[in-house]
Amino acid sequence: MERKIEIVQFASRTRQLFVRLLALVKWASNAGKVEKCAMISSFLDQQTILFVDTADRLASLARDALVHARLPSFAIPFAIDVLTTGSYPRLPTCIRDKIIPPDPITKAEKQATLSQLNQILRHRLVTTDLPPQLANLTVANGRVKFRVEGEFEATLTVMGDDPDVPWRLLKLEILVEDKETGDGRALVHSLQVNFIHELVQARLCADEKPLQDMYNCLHSFCLSLQLEVLHSQTLMLIRERWGDLVTEERYLPAKFLTLSVWK
Repeated sequence: MERKIEIVQFASRTRQLFVRLLALVKWASNAGKVEKCAMISSFLDQQTILFVDTADRLASLARDALVHARLPSFAIPFAIDVLTTGSYPRLPTCIRDKIIPPDPITKAEKQATLSQLNQILRHRLVTTDLPPQLANLTVANGRVKFRVEGEFEATLTVMGDDPDVPWRLLKLEILVEDKETGDGRALVHSLQVNFIHELVQARLCADEKPLQDMYNCLHSFCLSLQLEVLHSQTLMLIRERWGDLVTEERYLPAKFLTLSVWK
């Protein structure tokens, strides 16, 4: 009898184990759906926590920081303009000035301005210690043009009537030329002219005697260029016509040229 009881109890325990195993197998087939539902439930719980925390923070902000806060006054005149006229004429004029270019001056205003600028230039020239080499000048159209024959021509103006306003160099032209040197091309490249232009403009703004300093700078450059042209012409004549009659003793660019004739 005891053996029968043990067999029945073993069979009962085994049956319970198989029942549990069967339930576990059936649950495993739907485990993905259960896990997805658990993730959704966790996400909703997090959202609920965030909503509660936001409400708490807003309530604290309203009770502490925004006690004395007030709404700004409503833009009633602007609303009336928009509703009645359909436009908004109260924009700051600085916006219009930056977007819409100003109207050009008339021809009469231009002539009057140039005439006044000519008077300012003549007064500036009279009150300035002008080098005698710059005596060949013309004042017209708000500009003064200095011309030194065989060297350079400079066009200057001023940007105001204040005596402390520096001269402004508008145009610089080198008059040293030689058609046979450089195959008829200009002796000074445009980049070199621009560099000299910037150099002279810087000295016009910094020197106490700007016109004298401008003349010294340009005169020195033109003399060195003329010496270079003379050296080139001498070499050409020695190579083509003179032969041994002329000999170049020494040449230092921008300094001196020494020649010996009929040695």
